[in-house]
Amino acid sequence: MQLPEYEPALRKYLEEENKHARQMMRGTAKLQRQIAKELRQATEVDQVPPPIETRSGDFIYYTRQNDSGCVVYCRRPVQNASAAVSGHCKEQVLIDSDKLAKTFGYELRNLLVSDNHKTVACLATKHDDGHSSHSESSSLLIFSLSGNGEISLLEVLEDVFNFVFGLKDTLFYTVLDSKLRAHKVLGHRIGCPQSEDVSVYAESNDECFVDITRTKDKKFHIVNSSTLDSSELQIFPSSHDFWQMRRTAKSGNSPLHLIRPRQRGVEYFVDHHDGEFIVLTNSPADDNSKAPVLQSLPFRLVRSPTAHPSSQNWTELFNVADNERIDDVEIFQKYIVVSIKRQGRPAVLVYNRILDSRSELSLPYDGNCTVRPTPSPQFDASTVRLCFSSPVHLDSVVEYNMSTLAKCNSWTTTPLHMIPSEYMVRRVTVSSSSGQDVPMTLIHHESALLSQKSSPALIRVYGAYGVPLEPEFRLEDIPLLRRGWTIALAHVRGGGELGREWYSSGRGQNKVNSVNDLLACAQYLLDKGWSTANQLAITGVSAGGLVIGAALNAQPTYFRAAALHVPFVDPLSAMLSPDLPLTSVETAEWGNPLTSIDDYACIAQYAPYDNIKNIVVGNKRSPSILVTAGGQDQRVSAWQPAKWVARLRSCGGYSEPVSRLDCSAPKLIFSAAMGAGHFHSARDNGDQGEHNDDGSYINAHALRNAFLISETSS
Repeated sequence: MQLPEYEPALRKYLEEENKHARQMMRGTAKLQRQIAKELRQATEVDQVPPPIETRSGDFIYYTRQNDSGCVVYCRRPVQNASAAVSGHCKEQVLIDSDKLAKTFGYELRNLLVSDNHKTVACLATKHDDGHSSHSESSSLLIFSLSGNGEISLLEVLEDVFNFVFGLKDTLFYTVLDSKLRAHKVLGHRIGCPQSEDVSVYAESNDECFVDITRTKDKKFHIVNSSTLDSSELQIFPSSHDFWQMRRTAKSGNSPLHLIRPRQRGVEYFVDHHDGEFIVLTNSPADDNSKAPVLQSLPFRLVRSPTAHPSSQNWTELFNVADNERIDDVEIFQKYIVVSIKRQGRPAVLVYNRILDSRSELSLPYDGNCTVRPTPSPQFDASTVRLCFSSPVHLDSVVEYNMSTLAKCNSWTTTPLHMIPSEYMVRRVTVSSSSGQDVPMTLIHHESALLSQKSSPALIRVYGAYGVPLEPEFRLEDIPLLRRGWTIALAHVRGGGELGREWYSSGRGQNKVNSVNDLLACAQYLLDKGWSTANQLAITGVSAGGLVIGAALNAQPTYFRAAALHVPFVDPLSAMLSPDLPLTSVETAEWGNPLTSIDDYACIAQYAPYDNIKNIVVGNKRSPSILVTAGGQDQRVSAWQPAKWVARLRSCGGYSEPVSRLDCSAPKLIFSAAMGAGHFHSARDNGDQGEHNDDGSYINAHALRNAFLISETSS
């Protein structure tokens, strides 16, 4: 699809903005180089932990790094496990990400191995002149795995969004329509032309996004057609032969079985184990109702027999307290591991199915961390593996015995150039203007508590789609923390920190609550003396940029600087344009101004682009603003932040480009990475495994930090 950002006039405009950005930031070149050095040093560790291994079938799978630091995916036969210690193990390299790029010209996105362990398929994006494509679709490369350790490319499927293997030589995948909506599931038989693939499911509702998954025991495939607040699942036996059905012309006998009809406000997710389905759902007790569910109900686990999986046969298996919400579920033969949030903090429960009892694991870092369960393909496993991250700790992995709850093994990476014990991570509660208590996580050096002086502070915000803002390691924040900054995570409504109600109260016609919560967090830092208006900055990505733009319009004097990355700052125009990618899918999040006067009025009330006049602060200094965009962004096209910046220049108090030597004047800097997509530009999570893009990530965040430091110290 040809995008507006490739039109010559806009491209020239973006290049001129980039030239202006370089001129404005030229005085910080030395600082940028120093920060880039610190960012690289921040991931140097005293020792590299051993590869984390996972057994599947007759093989042990693991990853390691090659000499250039790129990820290599490997396996070895189980019978050679004892030989690994002595170094005589026969290792088979499945995919070397470095060779994949150099030999085939692809960057790896996802990798799966077939049931019989004879085929590996990887979802990858094509490089173009050394740069990765940022299309939402990918190519699916299918390799054969021979017994002597050799691999060979069998075929390449194009325009694939997601995939899973089927039985024998089959796989199933989803494709996108012109609006970037996964809308169809196709079945492919390896070795046959892609043109002969069978249609498994097609979704005509343009609010729905389709995905294909598989139960852990590999007995069923699941087609999930979901909106942002509802789901509808259909299952089919993995043994079903769609190709045989097509040959015999039995197209009317669909193998898909509907679990529960769609109901607005109700979501559910399915797995299968030992003769029954396990369902995670927030469905109401009155399962016969078809009316939309307006209140936010908690999630619970239910069960149903394999032969009768429909919701009429659900019986409750496991629930949580009112102040808890279920995040993730991993099923084993004797146990179910349930990851929850309790008043916004992580906890992990182990449910013993035999004893009908539950226990809780002891988590590191006083619970001020992010917990990510590692999927285990072994049903009969007695241990569960969890990954942890905190704002001052690199990723660590801990294995727990599910019977004793004791730690069996752990792998930790400790930064060489940082002492985590010198930093504090703590949670405070802020009262919003509506009286709502809003949690905020503060990260700072321990000496800040003893000092009576205010310090520079950076508030990070997101607050959309029910996605929590996790207290995890973010590489780009380390140089600020080392310079005495306070990093504040504002857990505003619209995120998922405190459950579905927290999400619902910050979306649609309640979106202004996200903005008010952010402003309350800023006011808290100012009132408590943690920072001052000349030292306070904010940053956000995508939908988080919308919250920041609205906050700048509402209270510009609170902030000295703001950094917005691929910001969604023109929601009214976007939601009034159904031809734009994902607009129809997004109506559950923002509302539909085409059909609802109330939705129109609500969006118009907070939309950053439509309220720019409020950012003018008269004789007081307006905040300096850094905006970034991606030239290949298919979600928030570069013209959206570009028109916001242009309007700020014309009527927002930034009418004259200021000299880089004039430190007293507010700055407006717009930097567009012409070859970047949405997720590349928005990458804000400190995941080192993804930053193999020739230093562009390092350089981008060196620019951001130099901007924040120079503006709050001038």
